[in-house]
Amino acid sequence: MEELKGVSVGLYNLTTTTKTGGVETFVWELGRELQRRGLRVELIGGRSERPDRYPGLTVRRYPFIDRTVFRKLPGLDRAFAITKLLERITFAATTLPLLLRRRYDILHIQKPYDLPVALLVRALVGAKVILGCHGEDFWPGDRLFGQRVDGAVSCSAFNAATVQAHYGILPRVIYNGYDAERFQPQPADPELRRRFAPNGEAILLYAGRLIPWKGAQYAIRALAQVPAAVLVLAGDGHYRPTLEALARELELEQRVRFLGNVPHQELPVLMSSSDLLLATSFASETFGIALVEAQSCKLPVVASRFGGFVEVVQHGETGLLVPPQDPVALAEAVRQLLADPERRRAMGQAGRRWVQSEFHWERVSERVLQAYAAVL
Repeated sequence: MEELKGVSVGLYNLTTTTKTGGVETFVWELGRELQRRGLRVELIGGRSERPDRYPGLTVRRYPFIDRTVFRKLPGLDRAFAITKLLERITFAATTLPLLLRRRYDILHIQKPYDLPVALLVRALVGAKVILGCHGEDFWPGDRLFGQRVDGAVSCSAFNAATVQAHYGILPRVIYNGYDAERFQPQPADPELRRRFAPNGEAILLYAGRLIPWKGAQYAIRALAQVPAAVLVLAGDGHYRPTLEALARELELEQRVRFLGNVPHQELPVLMSSSDLLLATSFASETFGIALVEAQSCKLPVVASRFGGFVEVVQHGETGLLVPPQDPVALAEAVRQLLADPERRRAMGQAGRRWVQSEFHWERVSERVLQAYAAVL
């Protein structure tokens, strides 16, 4: 969009520079794409020692009080939404002078916690506020702010419906993108396969945090009904000891491999060396970036029919969708695909075509530009 060249954009999100995750990747990649298209982009994030992902982008880092400090106070140890809000308020206090001075044309926030400071900046200097919606980070009283933004975008139709029900506004659906340069299909690593499947077993891969609602427990229970297969879990979290105990209880400890956190750059070879990706979430799953990455590596997916997963996986074409929290249905779908290598190959090829057409960052940035143009 030529008419948007020179427009100034502040991509405002504390954790962009302090953590690694889907929202953080979205901000970095969107910033790079918008800059390529001639917009004047600045990322505003929290102060940390993490290096910039793209040194060519202007990044401004400001101090804040971490949420964990507030959770040490009486009564706030489990108040997750409130402590996140308090963290963001301290960040707003240090960034407000910058936001007023820079006078961005667009102030694009990624969490409802930043609504108060964004709307204050709009009132004082006229910046247009775009609310990015990636989850359900609502907090008491946020409806008073959410209805006043200039525009909103959501990472899936599922998330957009949630936001509409909460705020009464319907966001544009703009799917998250993925690293198309990194997630390329490649030959299976024979050493990796020998390590995880020394007897030629099929490798079922789970890639995600080990927390209850991600549903890895159902993948372990399904494994008990899938002979000649191993389950490899790439990720970590507080639920890991419970999952390890479940594997022992089902006498599957020799067939369940816990890898812990796997560096992002190592995931493509792990995906290319596996036979299926299992995605088992049953709550709070608004998109599913690991599913997109797997399909880009030509790895078919068996996922729960929940949330944003149904928009990421084309049932019967790039993978299979099964009822959530149903290890019997999950096992049946896995057995079907493991018994049909030709079908898996066709699904892998279809999956790569699908994600290249829908989730490439060029497509994502074009949709974001349309949202910007609408409010300008």
